[in-house]
Amino acid sequence: MASLLYTNSQLLLERAMNFQWTKQVTINDNIVNAETPNYKAKYVTFEEALDASIRTALHSGDKRRLAAVRSTIDRSQPIVHVAQAESTRMDDNGVNVTDQETEAVRNAYQMQYTIDSINSNLSLIRTLIRGQ
Repeated sequence: MASLLYTNSQLLLERAMNFQWTKQVTINDNIVNAETPNYKAKYVTFEEALDASIRTALHSGDKRRLAAVRSTIDRSQPIVHVAQAESTRMDDNGVNVTDQETEAVRNAYQMQYTIDSINSNLSLIRTLIRGQ
């Protein structure tokens, strides 16, 4: 029963929400440190590494490909990078507040879409359980 409630898509939505939360925290850190000399902006990646890992799992010779994909999704974590080459001011601060605020809004929309998808999945499961 637990596996019915916790599908690969639900697990992927959970990981996406974790990524978006990490991204929002990182953006907030960047904005807070916009006036800190020598502070370098941070950014978060997730999709590229997850995509590459899933493709590798799918193309492996393992007969348990779906289990390998689930394991890949389960282990996936967002990665925070520091942008070393970027500097927007004389004090070597690398934060462009306008860009960060734009990313914060975009990320908020993505988070809302992910929450809506999670709610939709749970609503479908609720309907199946009730038998309606």
